[in-house]
Amino acid sequence: MTKHSESLGDQWHCLLDDPGQIIPGMALVIAQEGGTREAWKRVTARHETVLLAFPPDVPIRGAVIVRGEPEGEMKAKSVLPLLEGLPNDMTIAEVYPWKSDVEGAVAARRNEDADPIWFYTPFLFRDRDDLTPGVRQTILLAGLAYGLRRALVDEMTITSGPSYEEYAALWLAENPGKTRLDVPQLKVPLAGARILESGGLLCEYQLRAPITSVETVNFGPETVYLLRLSFGLHTENPLELAIYASARICKNYVPRADDEIEAYVWLQGRMLDL
Repeated sequence: MTKHSESLGDQWHCLLDDPGQIIPGMALVIAQEGGTREAWKRVTARHETVLLAFPPDVPIRGAVIVRGEPEGEMKAKSVLPLLEGLPNDMTIAEVYPWKSDVEGAVAARRNEDADPIWFYTPFLFRDRDDLTPGVRQTILLAGLAYGLRRALVDEMTITSGPSYEEYAALWLAENPGKTRLDVPQLKVPLAGARILESGGLLCEYQLRAPITSVETVNFGPETVYLLRLSFGLHTENPLELAIYASARICKNYVPRADDEIEAYVWLQGRMLDL
């Protein structure tokens, strides 16, 4: 059964050689030099909460969420990679606050008949009141790749499960006198497929899709590929994803537009900044 994880260690390992050594100094730099926006702050009677990010005006940044009493001392509550995503109008299904009380996970649907997609949000402190189940919001959705490679096969063999059982029953009905042992393997073509399947933890997904476009960006000294992918092209509302993959996790593979890739990703999203 998939579960929530309230840790960002795996994510930092995708971007940094030694997160344990680098993150404390990086958090200090972000706190001192990082910028914020009016939309990245929230003040209540009890708390003032601010997200700071550095460097400015790039699509992937380090960020620190700080909180304190209004006019009081601010303390760091979380250090995270902040990803700029692509806009998708989605209906909120469920909200899961983390123990930090500033961040959390959200499940939302792009199409009403689809399963909800879980994503981490660092802006729960700001958006909590608007993340109401049943309400449609514009979500900026992105993913950070734990692993990414060019797709290895163009065909998949299925030997069990609902799809196979339906296929086997149809084949036996069309071939009287045959038994289950005679049913040929079910081969499903994968070329051009766009697949997004839940992974081991909520907010993590396995995917396969062609790349729409590629840009190269930097996270400090790290080269990061920014890929654009689309899912559900035959639905009313295709899902648009920006995927960030460091050259380290891609190893010797350099992604290019129209390549078909397989990846394991962690999704992050936030409501549109207003």
